[in-house]
Amino acid sequence: MMNTHPNPGAAPVRNAWLESAENPECRERIWALGLLTGLRGNEQGVFTPANFERALVLDRLIRLRRPARILEIGTGRGLGCMSMAASARACGLEARITTLDIIPAETPQRWPIEVEGRREIRFASRKEVWEKHIDPAVRNQVAEVIGPTTRTLPELAESGARFDLVFIDAGHDLYSVVHDLSYSLQVLAEGGAILMDDFAPMEEFGLGTCIAAQHAHRFFGKVEIFPTEGLVFGGAEHPEAPRGMVLLSESRLSGAGVNRWKLLGWKVAGWMLRLCHAPQAFPSEPRVER
Repeated sequence: MMNTHPNPGAAPVRNAWLESAENPECRERIWALGLLTGLRGNEQGVFTPANFERALVLDRLIRLRRPARILEIGTGRGLGCMSMAASARACGLEARITTLDIIPAETPQRWPIEVEGRREIRFASRKEVWEKHIDPAVRNQVAEVIGPTTRTLPELAESGARFDLVFIDAGHDLYSVVHDLSYSLQVLAEGGAILMDDFAPMEEFGLGTCIAAQHAHRFFGKVEIFPTEGLVFGGAEHPEAPRGMVLLSESRLSGAGVNRWKLLGWKVAGWMLRLCHAPQAFPSEPRVER
């Protein structure tokens, strides 16, 4: 499915399958879900797909790995969990998806959407949009858990929950990604896989995934990095360095613990990394030609 890069910190490699997107039914299903749950838009009336390609990757993983227990970290507006649920139904798989988010399902949020060919920005809740526009059979495969991952992930780990596929797409700062990956290792079932979104070396928010990927080879035999944004549906914000994803598989785990003191160190490191992105932090100043 994807190419393995020997160095997780190096530039992503291109993905021929994703670019071709040869399954029309899958592509059209994801496009429709994307218009409902993943569209990006501004007040000037410009609307673009917000990396709908991630849902193509999730569909491919559902079909190839056939996971029965799925954990999504970061629901957002629901493109990830709903596309996985729809893909599971399309290939006759009984899958249960647990999705974590800090925003309650009933809370309205800014929501660019297209319905019946009309694009607009609403203030709507997940509950409202899902119940009005998404098949109940698809919705019923998804269970929402509300709260910060600093609480919900340790609770899942302590409960003994295990998942065949984990999709990490919540907070993108360094601490959040390292925290969520650390606890994902605890709840990953034997033979399971982890998919991380937003590998973006050229953007501040993507550095968390980039750095976490550097450590992933200690736990997995395969660390696969590949670009996604804009390759099929268009709308890439940075065509010269599109956002990508990281797939971790062939687990070397025989159990994993979480050192909370080390996590605290990562929190400090993340704060310092954000400071490094401030223009005034750079030790050189440009000279203005006169």
